[in-house]
Amino acid sequence: MNSKKATPKSSPKSLKKLHDNSSKGQCLRLEKALRDNPDGLTTIELVEQYDILRPSARISELRWDKGLNIKTITTTAETAQGYIHRNARYVLFPGKWQEEAA
Repeated sequence: MNSKKATPKSSPKSLKKLHDNSSKGQCLRLEKALRDNPDGLTTIELVEQYDILRPSARISELRWDKGLNIKTITTTAETAQGYIHRNARYVLFPGKWQEEAA
């Protein structure tokens, strides 16, 4: 006789701490992450470690809305799956951000 097991119910202990996934919540996490990491963070690190799915959009918001001086450096980095990708490294510098001339 095949008996089906019920789908296990999640217990409060197994639930991850919920966090704000709004753009404002992501900007707050991103700003703190950049302040805590003076060498900057890559797009891959921001996606995988900080759950910020569109880092470039959040960087733009922090520059334009808060005036944070965040520089973008093109680099390469390895994903968790072992693939090398070109991506951006974002570094927070002192002072106010000013749009660079093209």
